[in-house]
Amino acid sequence: MGQKIKRENSFDTLLDQSLGKQGHGRPTARYAGKAASRIWPRRHIRLTLSLTILLVVGLGASVLAWQNGIWFPTASPKGLRAVLIDGLSVNYPDPSFTNNVTKTLSSVGYTVDYIGPDKFTVDTLANLPSQGYGLVIIRAHTAHSAIITSEPYTSSKYVFAQLAGHVSPATIGTPVEYFAVAAQFISSESRGRFQNSIIVLMGCGDPGDRETFGAAFADKGAGYLIGFDNSVSAQFTDSETSTLVSALARGNSVQESVSLASSPDPVYRGQFGFVVASSILQQRTVNLLSELSLFAIFFIILVFGPLSVFLVPKLLARR
Repeated sequence: MGQKIKRENSFDTLLDQSLGKQGHGRPTARYAGKAASRIWPRRHIRLTLSLTILLVVGLGASVLAWQNGIWFPTASPKGLRAVLIDGLSVNYPDPSFTNNVTKTLSSVGYTVDYIGPDKFTVDTLANLPSQGYGLVIIRAHTAHSAIITSEPYTSSKYVFAQLAGHVSPATIGTPVEYFAVAAQFISSESRGRFQNSIIVLMGCGDPGDRETFGAAFADKGAGYLIGFDNSVSAQFTDSETSTLVSALARGNSVQESVSLASSPDPVYRGQFGFVVASSILQQRTVNLLSELSLFAIFFIILVFGPLSVFLVPKLLARR
């Protein structure tokens, strides 16, 4: 019995010695652990914050650029194709205008499509960007940044577009209501993209409407929007548009052509003007950079503000 107790005491002595040697090394390991915790977390924090800032700013720039159409390159029209959409013929038919425009454009190589009032629907505008037209002439009523089609209104069609406010009922001086398509519909719900096309709106308008339509068509790849800045009569818009188309067919620039067709309506004083898509995109780029600068400042304050509350006292304490 005494021998067993002696053996156990000897084993305990060896165990204590072993633990003592391991314990002797622990302070060094603990110190190394503290040193590593001081070095590696700082590196990881700096790297993580840098990557986070770059990721957030890059993601924000990508989303805003996508929303503003800055990423989409403009393309040249494939061949000479034009379309005349004639919704105004519901009340003001003018075959001589149609023939004149078709003949003028055909003489310089354009293939001209004609869409009469019986086929001028919401879907016509929805599919318009995908048709490859270099020149689009819309002879229709316009009001409050909306194009009035010749499709009779019904509450059971285009329900989601109606709920979004992109499509609504409108009248053109008769008891019949027609679908009116807002500019936002062009930019958000139409399919395909224009190929640096020239868009001519022959309806009434104001400078604000022209800018709104210009931005909407620019979103879908159009190069220019030409439209009136006030009310015009049907006879006047036909006459001025004929002059405009003739000038474009002769090879004049959009600016020169609009200048030749910029006489004011003798009664309503409306006259042609134009909006350049590239200027809209440039302004959007400036706005985008401003928004990103503010966002970056806000993000830095949000992230580094709380960190400074904890880090500054520690840095001062070390001094």
